[in-house]
Amino acid sequence: NNFDFCLMKCKILSINHKSSDWERKALDFYLKQIPKIIKISFVEVKPFTPKGSSEEMVLSKESKELIKQINNDSYIILWDRIGEPISSIDFSVLLKKKLNGAEDITFIIGGAQGVSKDIFRKADLVLSASSLTFPHKIFKILLMEQIFRASSIIKNHPYHR
Repeated sequence: NNFDFCLMKCKILSINHKSSDWERKALDFYLKQIPKIIKISFVEVKPFTPKGSSEEMVLSKESKELIKQINNDSYIILWDRIGEPISSIDFSVLLKKKLNGAEDITFIIGGAQGVSKDIFRKADLVLSASSLTFPHKIFKILLMEQIFRASSIIKNHPYHR
């Protein structure tokens, strides 16, 4: 067992309406697979969509709501297509390092317009999973699968092969 670590909390923050049934089922599937020492929680901030709002106004309002949900002692990872590309292996190395340090992680998935410069400044790391653009519901599932994959790599489980 390669998990001689402390408990780590991972909060996944996203701009999203309530989860749909199919999304919840997929997230639950991965939640059951992920080792118990990684506690995952989801916080969904409602999209800001008043008619006639500028992109700046939307980004500002959504980002303020996201910032309210960030724990100050958490390592903040923003997922954005302009971020640093990361492989599954490198993601597992990052996760293992945070587990070893008993450091909590907050993952941020921005809204349809992205996130404000304030969120970029607040992030400890900005990553990109792909240059493709994904719907938020699918990206959240993809992130859960990658957390599970990273835990499998750390444990030398054959899932990753």
